[in-house]
Amino acid sequence: MVCVAFAACLSGEVHAAPARRAMYVRDAALLTTTPPSRARLDRLLDHKQVTEVIPYNLGPLLATVNEREGVALWIDELHRHGGRVIVPIAGHDRLRALDTMLAEHPTTWIDGMITEVEFWNRADRVIAFEEMMALVADMRMQAALWRHGGRVMPVGAYLGYPTQAEAARLATSIDFAYLDYSVTSPGRAWGWVHATGGPLRQRFGWLASAGVEVWPIFYAAGEVDMAPALRADGTNAAELRFRTDLATDRELGKLSVTGFAYFTFEAMPDPR
Repeated sequence: MVCVAFAACLSGEVHAAPARRAMYVRDAALLTTTPPSRARLDRLLDHKQVTEVIPYNLGPLLATVNEREGVALWIDELHRHGGRVIVPIAGHDRLRALDTMLAEHPTTWIDGMITEVEFWNRADRVIAFEEMMALVADMRMQAALWRHGGRVMPVGAYLGYPTQAEAARLATSIDFAYLDYSVTSPGRAWGWVHATGGPLRQRFGWLASAGVEVWPIFYAAGEVDMAPALRADGTNAAELRFRTDLATDRELGKLSVTGFAYFTFEAMPDPR
């Protein structure tokens, strides 16, 4: 009750629902061949409850001409329903496969790319980070060729626990970041201190202060998730709690959240 009453005293900007909400699709192949799930996603896009779709497991669907056509047709369908498509980039070969698909379907486009090289979990962290930077550079070059409507495609990174130096280097190369918040409650997200990553509010501050668009990721599935809270109180409540905690932070309260991402669509209740 205290949090709700306090939130009511904050500005209308904090109260307003974020303009953008992303959903990861765990299994693109299964979703595209399951009419009820496909229709549910289309419906959420129609009602602006979801604005971006991040489809996992695209690799096998880009292997042949017929499969690439199916992916292109699905991307076109998502666009017709008002969605934006953000493609995960696991490696340089994924860029080449997407380039082939887009060349075969010149009226199809994608709206952004995100890489998910978890360098912070690698024993050879320094090497892994440089591999990620090289991949981001390749994504940048490809994005310049995949313009749609005259605009350069944004490039982003999923991030867990970068150091301040790593965050500073990444901030010069990416447009947006999806930040991991593996917590069981929205109330724990802003103040969470990771055992090795430290205070995650600092990670948010490093990137947002550098002009990177920041998207917290909340989990409805995974090793640690907030599925019960999302089912009980809804996505709007989870997002409002995070934005309220950010707005009342004395040091970082003037920074903003671009949107929220969720993992995964298959496990999510309908947003409310």
